[in-house]
Amino acid sequence: MRRAAVVGTAVLLRLSRRRWVQVALAAGVAIAVVCALVAIGSHGLAREDEFRRAAAALLLLGGLALAVALGSAALNTDADTGALGMMAGAGASRGEVVAGAVGARVAVLAVALVAWGVVLQIGSAALGLGLDGPMAVHALAVAEGLLLTLLACSAASSVVGPLAAGAFGVALYVTAQAAVNLKAAADQALIGTADAGVNLLYYVAPRTITSPMLAELQLRDAAGAAAPRVEINGNTVLIPTSGWDSVLWTLFWCALLALACVAGFRRRPLG
Repeated sequence: MRRAAVVGTAVLLRLSRRRWVQVALAAGVAIAVVCALVAIGSHGLAREDEFRRAAAALLLLGGLALAVALGSAALNTDADTGALGMMAGAGASRGEVVAGAVGARVAVLAVALVAWGVVLQIGSAALGLGLDGPMAVHALAVAEGLLLTLLACSAASSVVGPLAAGAFGVALYVTAQAAVNLKAAADQALIGTADAGVNLLYYVAPRTITSPMLAELQLRDAAGAAAPRVEINGNTVLIPTSGWDSVLWTLFWCALLALACVAGFRRRPLG
């Protein structure tokens, strides 16, 4: 673990000096400020909806962009340049190299989400809404989906290039969201005879986590880009709040993807 921490620290320091990482963090903070500004002209529930809709879009879309960018280059770019090979040659096992490299990227994502979340809470207080507990819970729910995406990209990056790894991570996230949406539709008897296939997908695939805040916004068609209303055959699908079973199941998938990172990297030549 000590050598994994050394690898992680080295990768984290290198990432912190990357201009695109600095720009992404700063852009998220600036957009979080904008989220509060767009709600200034509204009042009451409309103000709260405007703010939460914008904030949810930032956390999801901005977080996904950052997670894909971080994960898709986790184990291919540095391996090809020889940076990870040098660390392995210095005595770290491949598992420790993976733990450090991927862990550093998870840390960057976590720092970004915390920074954006703090600014959003300040914005909520400035709007007279006080500290927003549901928003904090929503940020945690989004973070799990982003972790899943980053690890999926990282696992793919152990065997393919950045573009293919990023595409795989996005595809897995879309599949996780589809599993949740289709299961809700099946439970509401909106998809007819396809229930068996939907249940198979739901109980096998990872799942995105729907927070109480997002479920409420979507119910009132006020969630915006973060959770547009889902319709099947002209009928609106109501997406319920996720239970702890979904949270734990997706964490299990995260663990599987972390193991896949190690397995793929063991077979990768180091430059």
